[in-house]
Amino acid sequence: MGLMAFLPVLALYVHERFGIEQGPDLAYWTGLVYGAAPLSAAIAGPFWGALGDRIGKKPMAVRANLAIALTTAAMPFAPSPMVLLLMRVVQGVLAGYVAPAIALVSQDTPRERHGSVIAQLQVAMAAGSFLGPYLGAEITHWFGRSALFWVASCLSGLAALQLHWRAHERLPTSAPATSSFVDGFVRASWRLLREPAVGWLLVLLLVLRLGQNMLEPLLALLVKDLGPAPWVAALTSSPALALDRTVAVAFAVLAVAQWVCTPWWGRQADRHGPLRCLGLLALGLAALFLTMAFVTTIGQFLLLRAAVACLMAGSMTLAYAAASKRVPDEHRTLAFAMVQSCIQFGLALGPLLAAAVVADGGERLAFDRAFVAAACLCAVAGLGMLVLRALTNRPPATVAPGPPGDIAS
Repeated sequence: MGLMAFLPVLALYVHERFGIEQGPDLAYWTGLVYGAAPLSAAIAGPFWGALGDRIGKKPMAVRANLAIALTTAAMPFAPSPMVLLLMRVVQGVLAGYVAPAIALVSQDTPRERHGSVIAQLQVAMAAGSFLGPYLGAEITHWFGRSALFWVASCLSGLAALQLHWRAHERLPTSAPATSSFVDGFVRASWRLLREPAVGWLLVLLLVLRLGQNMLEPLLALLVKDLGPAPWVAALTSSPALALDRTVAVAFAVLAVAQWVCTPWWGRQADRHGPLRCLGLLALGLAALFLTMAFVTTIGQFLLLRAAVACLMAGSMTLAYAAASKRVPDEHRTLAFAMVQSCIQFGLALGPLLAAAVVADGGERLAFDRAFVAAACLCAVAGLGMLVLRALTNRPPATVAPGPPGDIAS
């Protein structure tokens, strides 16, 4: 809830705080500031995941929430967009709570129920995603946009305390590994990445998340172009608050869809296979993004956004479930961290790609071209996942895999 109080309107904060006018420059700075945290988190995530497998998942989740609390509290004091960018980099390096959280809740669950259990966690996270944008709109109206960062900091600190007091972890009973942490990290990463099903799955997840998240940080600018929803403006005292509340609606539909659709996606993953479901989901997103390229009113956009939300609701659950079925238990946190890194790379690089696409050399932002690019990426990912599932569902070879570097393996 804290993060979603300021992330949807980060573009508006950069515009108001640093005086960058709407246009290509604002799109680039928004993409850089928004993407800095997920990019650094994607790089550092596997390290924290491997450390979680060694010392415990709960300490990693607590550490990540405390890091978010401290770094977010300092952001309103950034004197320039470059300093804010660097703060987001530090936040990303130290954060990363989703992977240990999912590993923590799935540790005692049979593999055939991982889709449903992970979906339950996603529904819980959706509650914060739903309330966060509305909280942000009201906090901005009464206290200014800078106050959003302090609210996020307080809520992240409370989450860390809640985890410390109430979360329980079943620690491994085996003896500690005799190899060094770095050596174990490299060996475990190599073991996972050399599995074709896992390696190609990570690549396709990255492509999907690039398309899925291209326009997320720029949605506030798109809503500003289209104007606030008339029914929202009719219930609002000022145009600025109407704009913030319309942005909140655009992000809140994602949370509502997670409540309604994520459990269904989890059941479909357990029944039909998560990779097949993920491939079909990606193709559905491609069709909807292509349609959004022709949107001319805020009503049309919100209607299609609701349909997109129903598909997005299953993407993370299906991604983790697909990885969970293909990795050994002792490296689950590392595998989940790798999945999370792909998601974070998509969050980081997608906005930069969108900024390059929407900047047509003038003051107008070509959002239609960005939607077409997003549709193409999702289509490639969807087709690739269906092909990968068909190939990896073949009967396994009888020859045992060789050691690293063995060509025959």
